[in-house]
Amino acid sequence: MKRKIGLALASGLALLVAGCASQTSSGAGAGTTAPPAAQTTETSRNFNLSVKCPGVHYLKTKGWSNQQIMQQESIEEQDIPACEQWVQAQPKGYVPPPPPGTPMAAKAPATGGTPAPAKQ
Repeated sequence: MKRKIGLALASGLALLVAGCASQTSSGAGAGTTAPPAAQTTETSRNFNLSVKCPGVHYLKTKGWSNQQIMQQESIEEQDIPACEQWVQAQPKGYVPPPPPGTPMAAKAPATGGTPAPAKQ
């Protein structure tokens, strides 16, 4: 158990150091350019909507008011109709893909239609 905790803390520290090292100061990183702020903001807004829209739609179907949804989901009022449009654009039974970098869930093996024998 101590080894797992130590490994987790060491991993967190390594990620923190790597994140700080990737940031550039104004004098040191003259050759690197950051993406425009508007593009970054728009990308993060689209991601937030795709994450929050299923919840917004669920709360709308349960009869919540826009004010309650805005408080619960921490979104702006113009995002609620955008979420409803996003939900309508998804195919029936749509399940979003897992985030990049996560291992895919292993599929259950096919049994061929016969139940497995019970172990005794």
